[in-house]
Amino acid sequence: MLEIKILEKNTAEQIAAGEVIENPSSVVKELVENALDAGATKIDVELANGGKALLSVTDNGHGISASELPLAFKRFATSKLTVIEDLDHLSSLGFRGEALPSIAAVARIKMTTRAAGALSGSVITLEGGEVVEQEEVGAPFGTRVEVRNLFYNTPGRLKFLRADAVESTRVSALLSEMSLAHPKTAFALKSGKRNLFNSSGDGIVLHAIASLYGSETAEAMLELKRKDTESGCSLHGYTSAPFLTRSSRRWIILIVNGRLIRNPLMVSALERAYGDLLPRQRHPLAVLFIDLPSGNIDVNVHPAKTEIRFREPEVIKSLIYRAVKMTLQGELKLPQWPERIPQERYKYDRSNTQQQNLKDISLDEQSTHDDEQYREQSQFFQKDSSQQYGEYMAVNESEAKFKSCRLIGQFLQSYLVVQKEDCLLLIDQHAAHERINYHQLIQSENPVKKQERVQLTIPLTVNLPVTWRSEMPRLLPLLSESGFELESIGEDSYVIRSVPFLLSSNVDSSQLYDLLEMLITAGYNSDAEYREAILKTIACHRAVKAKQALTRQEMEILLKEWENTPHAEYCPHGRPTVISFDRTQLEKGFHRKGNRNE
Repeated sequence: MLEIKILEKNTAEQIAAGEVIENPSSVVKELVENALDAGATKIDVELANGGKALLSVTDNGHGISASELPLAFKRFATSKLTVIEDLDHLSSLGFRGEALPSIAAVARIKMTTRAAGALSGSVITLEGGEVVEQEEVGAPFGTRVEVRNLFYNTPGRLKFLRADAVESTRVSALLSEMSLAHPKTAFALKSGKRNLFNSSGDGIVLHAIASLYGSETAEAMLELKRKDTESGCSLHGYTSAPFLTRSSRRWIILIVNGRLIRNPLMVSALERAYGDLLPRQRHPLAVLFIDLPSGNIDVNVHPAKTEIRFREPEVIKSLIYRAVKMTLQGELKLPQWPERIPQERYKYDRSNTQQQNLKDISLDEQSTHDDEQYREQSQFFQKDSSQQYGEYMAVNESEAKFKSCRLIGQFLQSYLVVQKEDCLLLIDQHAAHERINYHQLIQSENPVKKQERVQLTIPLTVNLPVTWRSEMPRLLPLLSESGFELESIGEDSYVIRSVPFLLSSNVDSSQLYDLLEMLITAGYNSDAEYREAILKTIACHRAVKAKQALTRQEMEILLKEWENTPHAEYCPHGRPTVISFDRTQLEKGFHRKGNRNE
């Protein structure tokens, strides 16, 4: 029988620390919240090796007195509340008294602080949660916390940390959100010798949005303001005009009483207000501030403090929905021209030759290009494809007798209905074509470097969030190999001068933004993974879409190509391309038994 025993102190503290400290960004979050609670108007964060070797947070807040310094690292020691009822009147971000002891339990930590009015400062050093030394020092007013060798004594946690650039991007994303939530505080982030992020701290939210996402994004934001007098709840902030969207919801920032939170109900209310103005699978950008009496929320839900409970959630949802709906019913901002690549003319660039050979051609002239492979890919699903279909069938006439699939038709303009022996197949036309494209792209020895590119007559511009700054130097060479030519025109602004040939006919700046977002947030560890992801994106964007009507000839071509493609059952992203129903299943569904000829 197993013996019940009490865990020793260090083990218990390291386990408890895991609820609060997951990675360098969670350390930064706790320390920055402490700085904000201390009244800081300036917070500087520095990283080494993504925060794994060193991270420091320096603030100009009111500091800690020397006599209270050791107490600050005791579990459940806090100045924010005394009894449980104080939670109903809580105005601070922190209150648990767990952050500093949790960090100290899994790292080497040094805190230097000087309280307002004190003649000198004090420094304390801890290792594994135990005080090593404390002494009096000269120091500026405020606090500096240095955290070294995170998870040095818990190797099981250390091995789950991501690459340095990924951890650095996490911290940068966190600080960008916190600068939006607290625009009156100036934030700065350095990684090694590089400045990754700065905010002015001038208190103007729109300025913070412009510094993070670019001036074009700020100009496309719509101001919100609404109040429910009965509940005492008020809303203010910004949401994007319908033309400015993103591929994920990570750009929707929710702040409740100064606290960054995650709440799907609030996000749903925001998106419902857009109705049919929001494109399918696209999401707005928003920065929403909700202020309400502290007694109407419960912040003591999770150690990370990003989840809260509302006493009256329907009031919050209604407030957001009505505010956004009324704003969208007014005069909306329109996108600036040009947003898309001109369809009339572009330049074709054979990037795999030593000397670039540019030649102006029109879309009508594209079919006469002497590169048969690219002509076939570019016209694979053009409406007028009868000539190409005839050529294709002539070339493959010798193989036609071996064809095992028979096309029946198209269902919902999205699925091919096919008979194969005794089975009925439904083939997702987009996923199938995506797999075909991806297979063709990886056929050459070095598919990425051999991609031909189209030089744009009118280049596109993309303004990127400052949180992506640390990853761009690594991505630019890989994007160039793939046919994307990006030129920096400022720290976070790029002009796109060329794109891969296979994307040339329908790409715009929002799709390029989505590609960069996917690459940066995925956190791949090797260049090979990035290259694979880029190829998959090219294959996806070039594929025929769902709800796109195809001629029978086009369906026959797609079916034949799909049959001859390895791993055709799944698209490059792992989704199935086909669902099969055998004869037994069908007869069972129709209650047919016995003789199949009945």
